[in-house]
Amino acid sequence: MADHAPGTRADWAHQRLKAAILTGELAPGTKLVVEDLAQRWAVSPTPLREAFQRLGGHGLVELTSQRGARVAPFSLNEAADLYELRLLLEPRALRASLGATDDGHKSEILAAHARLEAAMAAVPIDPVAISDAHIGFHAALLARCPSAWMRRMVGLLAEHAQRYQLLGAQQYRRGSDPVREHAALRDAAVRGQVDRAVDLLEKHLDGTLRAVRATIEAAGAPTARRKHRKA
Repeated sequence: MADHAPGTRADWAHQRLKAAILTGELAPGTKLVVEDLAQRWAVSPTPLREAFQRLGGHGLVELTSQRGARVAPFSLNEAADLYELRLLLEPRALRASLGATDDGHKSEILAAHARLEAAMAAVPIDPVAISDAHIGFHAALLARCPSAWMRRMVGLLAEHAQRYQLLGAQQYRRGSDPVREHAALRDAAVRGQVDRAVDLLEKHLDGTLRAVRATIEAAGAPTARRKHRKA
């Protein structure tokens, strides 16, 4: 990412820090020192402090009064919590959304999927763009869900789960193809195949969690193993 990018300095600092965390440039658990990052990225400390706060709200940064800021460590328990809640809420929201779909909604789904495909095919790879497009596609699928609270809750869970989603994608489960999975989900949604779309979504979320679990456990992270309950 270039040192000088469009938008405000606060937006640039937010995107730069987010990219550094999602790509692993700043590893989980890394202490975030404002002065060091400001010098490295040639930006003033103030927008970086704002970025710490914003990313803290998304679960990417941990903020404590004693230890300051650090990149949030990976946690199998947290991943399980996030994906169990997504499995509980997101299929319900999808069913409700597709029950109220229309031609405009189908066009939104197709456009969101096209943005995801473009982001995944881009060279060089931009993990922030992929993550944002992935969240956008899932949000488009749920856009006609009549419950605003359910849409907000699912959106919050998706934001917090994005680094686990990328972790799972980097070490994706054998025999699976995330591009094909998203295309199948798109097709089922626009064709009005509600049961199939819900089933595909549940398998997609469950498979991502399994990939994350395998990756974290292979790295030897000390975690308390929990039995995953499928919704």
